[in-house]
Amino acid sequence: MESLVWSIRTFDGFVLGAPIARVLLLFLLLCWDYPLLLTIRLFQRATGRGYRARDPRASALPALVVIPSLLRKSDELASMTSTVRSVAENGYPGELTIVVTIDGTADAPELYAQLSAWASCQHWNERTSLYVTGTPARRSKPMAIEHAMGFVRQLVATGALARFPPVYVSTDADADLGPCALERIVYRLQRRNPITGAPARVVAGALHVRGNDFWRGWRHFWTVDGQLNLQVAREYYVGNIWRYNIRWLPITGVPGAFYCTWSELFLSIPPFMGYMRTLRRRDWFAWWLGRAPPKFSESEAAPLPELMAGDTDDTVTAYIATMARYVDGHFTFDPPGTPLRALLCMLSSLFVDRPLHFEPGAHVFTSSPTTVGALYRQRKRWNSSRVELTGRFWNALGYYWELGLPVTIVKLLIVRAVLVGIMAYFLIPAALWDAHVLTALVIGYWSNVILFSAMTLMALLINGDLRYWRMAFALPFAPAYHFFFNWVPGTVGVLSDLLLFGNRTGFAPETTLIKGGSARLALLFRLRRAGLLTLRSALVGDVPLGLFWFGWRETQWTPSGFEGWSTGKCRAILPPARTWFRGARSRGRSAT
Repeated sequence: MESLVWSIRTFDGFVLGAPIARVLLLFLLLCWDYPLLLTIRLFQRATGRGYRARDPRASALPALVVIPSLLRKSDELASMTSTVRSVAENGYPGELTIVVTIDGTADAPELYAQLSAWASCQHWNERTSLYVTGTPARRSKPMAIEHAMGFVRQLVATGALARFPPVYVSTDADADLGPCALERIVYRLQRRNPITGAPARVVAGALHVRGNDFWRGWRHFWTVDGQLNLQVAREYYVGNIWRYNIRWLPITGVPGAFYCTWSELFLSIPPFMGYMRTLRRRDWFAWWLGRAPPKFSESEAAPLPELMAGDTDDTVTAYIATMARYVDGHFTFDPPGTPLRALLCMLSSLFVDRPLHFEPGAHVFTSSPTTVGALYRQRKRWNSSRVELTGRFWNALGYYWELGLPVTIVKLLIVRAVLVGIMAYFLIPAALWDAHVLTALVIGYWSNVILFSAMTLMALLINGDLRYWRMAFALPFAPAYHFFFNWVPGTVGVLSDLLLFGNRTGFAPETTLIKGGSARLALLFRLRRAGLLTLRSALVGDVPLGLFWFGWRETQWTPSGFEGWSTGKCRAILPPARTWFRGARSRGRSAT
């Protein structure tokens, strides 16, 4: 410590100030949307102009709000009823259909019965209706949503609803909506691009910690619960700024806590997932040679809703919305007819008509894990899931460049962040550990504190809501929080998915993942499978050569790579030892 203090005291002002200046310069280069939005907001306030959230042609279209959830504990039931009330009492002026869909009703039948009984007693107005449904066995959150969509189709078929609501809204079962949030987000969805005339595809709400109780005094501040609440609240609040989607690299995700899209678009997701499975490499090569690619509108593939399941079901919606084009009043998912057309669609999406929008006035207050383990697992799922999600969409990315380019760059940035972090956090300090390295780490840490401070201050000024000023108390520990709850879980998840055995999060049961047919890169799993099949081939002799030796999916000799993820039971590739000897004896007789 004495050497650290001595080093800092002997450095001149330029040496100490240069790293901080570089950090701030990097902030201005990469996060230029913060000062730009701040300038726009200050100009609007000076001239008396407010943020225009509503298109003059917008109306309160009939909306469907789906609230998917596991229901296993009594406090989850209380949270869910609070969410339903916040939706029903939000003051939406149009028709509102609320469907609570439970993933696995048989796991807690008493709670499901209590929820159904509570729902049957609720009544708000003639425009608002509430229904409760669910899948008997757990199938994953996306499958619970898919069940709700089938339930609403049945309501339309029986005449309980006049038509399928044109707007789909998703919110978590532990979220509370801010005043007029539904109205704001639905109106924002209808705002049309002044050049293309197309409406937004998806609109995200502004995320906040539920109850806004992140500050409960200094005694709570020094607890793990208090510090995590404060750090997450600051992270959510500041992170809302990038959802304006004005940076050079467009965003390709939305928060699942609260977003809306067009029902026409959302209902196309399961058929499109099935269509993607029909795309082949030969189709793509022929496309470059002038032949039209297979069209989604002509596809006879069966819908595959299970392929939506995984760690980022809301990002699936964002991916589909990015690929959708608006033609003659409807959305089309047919791939561009030529590479030139694909280039033009990409340029339009990048510079003219971005599909993902943000409504800053549509506030949603959601819960956040308050234990280290729960928050770590959540961030591991969030920060590494884009890797496997790209694999699900891989067959389509060669046609839909407006999605292919951003997600490819994001994957490269993820890999770079992992490698740079390993170098900066571990390898260089371990190799050069002395007073100067420790000094550099301290200076780097406080440079990050200054960076986070600038982002937080600008976010407060952009929103014009200084009542959240106590978020500044999170700043001294913000770099440490970022390291332990963003970089570390993201790195562990990415390395697990790419190099080890796949990132297991438990967010979807293995039966759904297997039926969906998705896979993981998981190089160590594939090498282990190849090694075990090599051993089986030598001992038993019943395995032919094939690419499946390095595969992931189930074969007659190997289980799926997902098998055992949620049940803990997995079939062995090698048969019992007695089978080895039986196979050896039979081979010996045939040789004789």
